[in-house]
Amino acid sequence: MPKDHFIRARVSEKEKKYILQKARTAYMTESEFVRTAALDKEITVVQGADALLSELRRQGNNLNQLTIMARQGQISLVDMGPFMEVYERTWQTLNSLLSLAV
Repeated sequence: MPKDHFIRARVSEKEKKYILQKARTAYMTESEFVRTAALDKEITVVQGADALLSELRRQGNNLNQLTIMARQGQISLVDMGPFMEVYERTWQTLNSLLSLAV
């Protein structure tokens, strides 16, 4: 769904800093945080998940690069086994942390 409408709100400097800090703590942009909070969606922060999220980003980047190379005809066959093992272990660990946080 495109986000092409704006809502403006005035806040004090202290409130702005507080919102920005909460957004950073939740690993969200200011806009994401405000939208999520305003729409009564739950915001779950898992402390110590930084390394796992970084690994997921790296794996996603690797998969994206492989996909681009395959579409360009640079590669035709990739052994996805090791990639999938790391990806599945990372997701399992992250899901375990999320279940503990709830």
